[in-house]
Amino acid sequence: MKIIHTADLHLGSPLGGVKDPELRRHELVTALAHLSEYANNSGAQAIVIAGDLFDEKFVSAQTVQSVAEIIRHSNATWFIMRGNHGGSAPYDDLHDLCPEAGFFGDEWTYYTLDNVTICGRELGHNDAENWDKLVLNPANFNILVLHGDIDDDSYGVIDKRALSNSLASYVALGHRHGYCEHKFGRVRACYSGTLEARGFDESANTGFVEIDTEHNTVRFVQQAIRSVVTIRIDVTGIVSDVALSGKISQAIADVNPRNYLNAIFVGTQESGLHLQMVARQLLEDRFFALRIKDDTKPSFNLAEIQNEVSLRGEFVKLAMQIEDPAFRDEVLKLGLSALEGTL
Repeated sequence: MKIIHTADLHLGSPLGGVKDPELRRHELVTALAHLSEYANNSGAQAIVIAGDLFDEKFVSAQTVQSVAEIIRHSNATWFIMRGNHGGSAPYDDLHDLCPEAGFFGDEWTYYTLDNVTICGRELGHNDAENWDKLVLNPANFNILVLHGDIDDDSYGVIDKRALSNSLASYVALGHRHGYCEHKFGRVRACYSGTLEARGFDESANTGFVEIDTEHNTVRFVQQAIRSVVTIRIDVTGIVSDVALSGKISQAIADVNPRNYLNAIFVGTQESGLHLQMVARQLLEDRFFALRIKDDTKPSFNLAEIQNEVSLRGEFVKLAMQIEDPAFRDEVLKLGLSALEGTL
């Protein structure tokens, strides 16, 4: 049996910082439709959503209706966990629209398809007690569905020892937004990541996990309408705005404008270079979303400046007392640029 595992779609997200938030919200729903189409074409019999299908407590009724339509046109049986975003209201509405789908509660909830058991529970309620109540059939391929962080129990406890000692065949995890694999003893577990990037913190490849219970295989399937593309531009040795413009243009030549561009400037920045101004002039409104991060260091001779009898010298002396190196570099860069009138 083939089973699709996904999570953290966060439908209904506000999505600030992109050209067209409404379009992107529509694309997130479209990504779910693409997943369903893949499941139909591949013969998958189940789709598991390990939490955070919806993002906002008051997600639109139209979005819930759209998800219901996708489920109704799917050949697979859907199993949906609430997670820790969106409250219960949209899931209650979806349950009313799609009673054929399976939902999980605060206690272990079990569903069986042939020789496959899919079980899970919402974390955060009597966690220790509930782990003792987990009972799985050794004759079945058992999939546990959990939404939480395996290294942080502030939201809900994922008992790694209990998982190691369980009869689980696979653990479908949600909460982390990048695909990653883990092993608990012999038990394999995966965070599926998200289907689509919503912001620059979701730079990992997007997609879903396909489980083949017959062959006991797990593979990540990439899927993306838009991606976060990160480029690092070293400005060391660049002494003019014209040269900087050429460097940036060369670096972004192969980046598709439909994507999110995460431009990170590194190296040593020469005095008088208008990095932010040039970068924004070239990049703003060119990509679907843009982030410019200046991680350069100033090229000033700090030892020489500290010996100056000047406002600049006094500023550097005070700034050098900052203990955090990254914060100190940022203060020096901004302060010296301001004093030179090039900020």
